[in-house]
Amino acid sequence: MKDFQDLDLTAAAVSHFALDMLYVSPLNPRQDVNSEGIDMLAQSIASVGLIQSLAGHLDNDGRVGIVGGGRRLRAIKLALERDPEAGTRHPELVEIPVRVTTSRDVAIAWASVENVAREALDPADEIRAFAQLRDTGATVGEVARTFGVTEQHVYRRMALADLPSEVLDALKARQISLNTAAVFTLAKDKTLALEVLDHVRGRDTTPHYLRSMLLPDAIKATDSRVKFVGLDAYEAAGGTLTRDLFSEDVALHDEDVLNHLYTEKVQAEAQAYAQGWKWFEVLESSYASYQLTEKMQRVYKVEGDLSEEEA
Repeated sequence: MKDFQDLDLTAAAVSHFALDMLYVSPLNPRQDVNSEGIDMLAQSIASVGLIQSLAGHLDNDGRVGIVGGGRRLRAIKLALERDPEAGTRHPELVEIPVRVTTSRDVAIAWASVENVAREALDPADEIRAFAQLRDTGATVGEVARTFGVTEQHVYRRMALADLPSEVLDALKARQISLNTAAVFTLAKDKTLALEVLDHVRGRDTTPHYLRSMLLPDAIKATDSRVKFVGLDAYEAAGGTLTRDLFSEDVALHDEDVLNHLYTEKVQAEAQAYAQGWKWFEVLESSYASYQLTEKMQRVYKVEGDLSEEEA
């Protein structure tokens, strides 16, 4: 085989072939494929057609062994099996464009470039691409079929689509991680969010630390007052909260509403328990001061003999 540098990998022209003239070449390193991935790719191809042509090696029988695009070839076959009309909508599924070479060495080089050097779409670019389709009225299912991904994957990316452009730019520039970008969905104040972004660029930060910076006045759902009152009662009273889309964390933002509900419910509970007692007081902490305890007297038992009647 010639050295890679000596091969002319650009001169081959694109020709069109019927589907039955194509097969996955043994030179293609991706012989084992995920059926679910092929299924999603078939949905995408049936929806928008074949965007990228294939690459193959013309054999002695005049057929073409595909070395670049084996997944696409499998997905085309599946798409046409499911929906024969897809070929009418997208003629390139009937006469398939293939970049062809008669050189086995070139074919091997193409296979290496196609399957080893290929990169997935950058998360920031994917988020923006999904958002563009959403803004044109596309449903989550349509976006999933177009890109050949799961609906769950689209939902995850869509959750980040409305982040400030500066946050997505930082994600694109690898200044923050995808997990860090996800925490920014909690931000209620864009100005504060951008200040925090400048602070965390290029740094390793924990989600907990980042949440505390983005929601400095937020009350956690684990707060004893929240547990006592309940989130449903808090929301019914007009209290606002933020649910983390990527975890089970909840942040409450109206402490006045929470305190009012808490005091109201504590007083009601206390009244129910106070029946038969001379006095009661409500403590908001677990500590009882001396001023409170000095009003209490300990009653000691008195030993004695009971009369028959008392017994």
